[in-house]
Amino acid sequence: MAITADVTRGFTFATGVDVTAANLNELGEPTVTINESNVNITGGTISGLSSPIAIADGGTASTSASGARTALGLGTAATQATSAFLQPSNNLSDVSAASTARTNLGLGTIATQASNSVALTGGTISGTIMTLKSYDVAGVPSASPAGQMIYVTDGNAGAATVAVSDGSAWKVVALGATIST
Repeated sequence: MAITADVTRGFTFATGVDVTAANLNELGEPTVTINESNVNITGGTISGLSSPIAIADGGTASTSASGARTALGLGTAATQATSAFLQPSNNLSDVSAASTARTNLGLGTIATQASNSVALTGGTISGTIMTLKSYDVAGVPSASPAGQMIYVTDGNAGAATVAVSDGSAWKVVALGATIST
């Protein structure tokens, strides 16, 4: 028994068949025509439309998959396997040429330096306050290489000072009077 009905607002359809697992197939494939402009469909399959559902109504404005991709502006990427793209879970480890990626992003060589070992070999540092690592005399690091600068809490006869390495020893930087305006 196939079911055919024209449905309008307020219509209730009765099958005349008890809906049980044993006789559900007796209903066949229903054909329903809905003569309303606002319809909510919560399941099943929609077919036989006289025109595609507009994008503004949640459709694709097309009757084919390729037409839908075009209408939605998806391009050819929509048909590619996910393996063709970088995967967020890989945290960029799947970038084929990391150096090219850094160049494309405008990152210089500092991008490859560890945060605990940054070497500035050009340019300037400005617009920021630098805080020197603080040591006491007993804990100062090796003075090699030359040109390092540290703050020593007790390095000038027990008083605080800034020290610069000459490659073999730490040299006190004379601290003058307090700055004033």
